[in-house]
Amino acid sequence: MTGPRPEPRTPPKALVTTVVVDADGHVVEPPEAWSDVPEEARPRIVADSVGIEHVIVGDTEILAVPLGTLATPGSSFADFASYAPLSEAHQGGSDPHLRLIDMDAEGIDQAVLFPSIGLYFSAVADPDSAVHLARAYNDWLASYCAADRLRLFGAAMLPLQDPVAAAAELRRAANELHFPAAFVRPNPCGGRSLSDPAYEVVWSAAEEVGVPVCVHEGSSVIVPTLGSDRPFNPLILHAVSHSFEQMLACAQLIAFGVLERHRDLQVVFLESSGGWVPFWLERLDEQAETFGGFCPDMVERPSDYFARQCFISYEIDEATLPALLPFIGEDRVVWGSDYPHHDATFPGAVDALRSTLAPLLPRAQAKVLGLNARGLYGLPSRHSGPAAVVHAYFTAVTTRDPDALRRLFTPDARLVTGGITLVGAADIVSFYATGAFIFDDLLPRPGALDIDGARVEVTIELHVGGTDSSIVDQFTVAGNQISRLEISALPSVLQFDRP
Repeated sequence: MTGPRPEPRTPPKALVTTVVVDADGHVVEPPEAWSDVPEEARPRIVADSVGIEHVIVGDTEILAVPLGTLATPGSSFADFASYAPLSEAHQGGSDPHLRLIDMDAEGIDQAVLFPSIGLYFSAVADPDSAVHLARAYNDWLASYCAADRLRLFGAAMLPLQDPVAAAAELRRAANELHFPAAFVRPNPCGGRSLSDPAYEVVWSAAEEVGVPVCVHEGSSVIVPTLGSDRPFNPLILHAVSHSFEQMLACAQLIAFGVLERHRDLQVVFLESSGGWVPFWLERLDEQAETFGGFCPDMVERPSDYFARQCFISYEIDEATLPALLPFIGEDRVVWGSDYPHHDATFPGAVDALRSTLAPLLPRAQAKVLGLNARGLYGLPSRHSGPAAVVHAYFTAVTTRDPDALRRLFTPDARLVTGGITLVGAADIVSFYATGAFIFDDLLPRPGALDIDGARVEVTIELHVGGTDSSIVDQFTVAGNQISRLEISALPSVLQFDRP
């Protein structure tokens, strides 16, 4: 929906080394997560003779599944003999220190986290119980993320059974717990769909505190789900619920004017695959031409709302991603690992994602790998001091972003290379804009940073203009900007004569 498809190009074989952000990981809540919940609302887990664990709140069963199987990568629900209880779930889901070890092994810098059991609390009918559960979960999740506040981030649970309380909890989670996101399910909750006017207070609160709302489905026969009135089959239910529920939620938020009334609201649709977006937006645009009069609160095309306010999460191995990215927009796609759930790829998620992204140019790869998610969630750098500045420099170069580059140099900065000195951020940015940035295949791959106070030296393997070379950059950092950059041995395609 963003214009004609660009001509295919063969990207360099080297890997993009900018930030990698998991936009949709999961935690696995231990029993102590609910220790502060009043007894009448505290979840109970009862296992049956087959090994299925039934999660019960009050008199309501909200989930029936072998929890250890659900929360262990590579597990199968089709094999009854292998069913595992919650106590045998993959440990990184409940132990943040083990999760960080797994993230390091995968090459994931940062992760935004969603529940496993708590994803089904929308089935709880009692609003007071839902509020207690949401507050307890959010507090537990904050303690989990405290293991590394620059790498682990929580998405707040909202008790939509009480919209006013949900708005208050969103504010608390953002302002006190410092969560960068909140989540809702696409399914009806208490008989209300996401377009219900009662939720206006929730969308306003999200705009007020500046966090996106993540729409996250979870396959269930208990929560109202599209297709549940047809013959039951786990494969069909899972396929329909995750994608079709998100498609309907997307249409409702647009057609009933939620995104028009809340133009600063950002929404991301998670764990539903991404290939439906171009088809669905085209379909909605077409329908709006004939039936738009039934949607007086929608004043723009559906695709325009999506392009301005929505994001979609792709699965790591969706082969359609490179082909469809031009129609969605390279700024609007993120990815999620689903770690540590049964259908997650672990180990090897990031390797699989890089393979999927290989046909894309470096700038698009960098955005999907992590830059889009970092911007969506407003995440800080996981680095500090001069290292953060230098990493931001390589991100700006990889994405060929002159504005980001300009902000990184002091007004009187100097760039020295090949016996020529450029003075001032304007001249330095012009050097990049008319040189390196004209090459679509530009890809710097920095090695380890050698940091000595405010000085940073790094060797870069540089691919540009179809050539490969090794150069050395020496940075002098002043505060959060670069005051001096010396570049050795520029490749011939970038050499220039100063007028």
